Amino acid sequence: MIREKYYCGLDLGAQKIKAGILKVKDAAQMELIGIYEQKTAGFRDGAVSDLGELSDCIHATVHTLLQKTSLKLKEVQLGVGSELIEIREGGTTIPLVDRTSKIITRRDMKKVNDQARLLSLKMDEEILHDLPQQYLVDEVNKALNPGGLYGRKLGVQSLMIFANTNRIRNIMRAVHQAGYEVPNVFFTSYAAGEVALDDADRAQGRVLIDIGAMATSVLLFEDNILRRLKKIEIGGDAFTRRIAEQLNLPLDLAEEIKRSYAATLEAYHSSDEEILVKRDSAYKPVKGKDICAAIEPRIRELLENIRNVLREFGVLDDLETGIVMTGGGSLLTGLIERVSQATRHPARLARMNVASARSPGNAALFAGVVGLAKSGFKQSLRYALSPDGHWRANLASRFRELYHEYF
Repeated sequence: MIREKYYCGLDLGAQKIKAGILKVKDAAQMELIGIYEQKTAGFRDGAVSDLGELSDCIHATVHTLLQKTSLKLKEVQLGVGSELIEIREGGTTIPLVDRTSKIITRRDMKKVNDQARLLSLKMDEEILHDLPQQYLVDEVNKALNPGGLYGRKLGVQSLMIFANTNRIRNIMRAVHQAGYEVPNVFFTSYAAGEVALDDADRAQGRVLIDIGAMATSVLLFEDNILRRLKKIEIGGDAFTRRIAEQLNLPLDLAEEIKRSYAATLEAYHSSDEEILVKRDSAYKPVKGKDICAAIEPRIRELLENIRNVLREFGVLDDLETGIVMTGGGSLLTGLIERVSQATRHPARLARMNVASARSPGNAALFAGVVGLAKSGFKQSLRYALSPDGHWRANLASRFRELYHEYF
């Protein structure tokens, strides 16, 4: 009988902190059994601003979810946003033999990958994701998987996602202080692709746009890997601040108005519909078209940036399967349509490709945290022995590699 395991994702966002738990039997049998979120405290501008506050916030979020699901877990799969990451491409080439050639093994691939990481990594950074884009055998033969080929030299080109070591350590300290361990740290937008995209999306070419509070991440998946990644320094918080500035409102009220009344479609810009907002001790009417007009400059700036990124990726005029959008900012009324118009590609909100005991609400809001839990499961597979006695085959394969390495 297959033993069920549980994985808890913890998505640390600038506005909200979310926890979500997956029940996993195997890679084909996963079920979302619970999600919980609350307002983030003790975390500002991508850094811990109050260790105690953040620790209490993490504990309250995870503990509440565990109570709701009647589970006891000690590990969380931590996810961080785009404000904490840096993106770089790197590569290198290593010699395999002095003369003739040899069969390339997994050890050779690991060696060249390690060397590329070492050359790209700065002293104050740690790597979250190392994504080899292609290998080059003898500087002429391109391969996604060169294992088993003959060659004298092996090169690699990789896309790498880094984070500042001390920032990550401070966040992990808050998690530890809350009573939980952190086996893995992931970039949340990348993890969201685990549940927002299916195998066909990843193979044929799909763009994932994650609009967070502080920034927007644009990811291009193709050939079953992440090919390109770019950050745009505009997020949902930029719309909130425009409403607050233009209508002279406090940020909390502006955020509430944005979620409930802001829209990006032209039809809303001429609407004379009014809403009543409380300022001080009195209520004052605000026209819907004034709310839309307040955010329109930043909307246009975001759309232009998205177009430029897709042009840089080389897919503005040639994208096989369109655009999927996640993150709280993607829920702004009319934004999906505006993105589709600006890019001339079909766009839709994310749908999660995992079963759920009950509806989690809008999948675009929770794809990240569920993706973190799934990423934790996939990472665990890298360290697990193959079932059904396949360790013998693995051992035989290892002996073959050693033979090719030295003979």
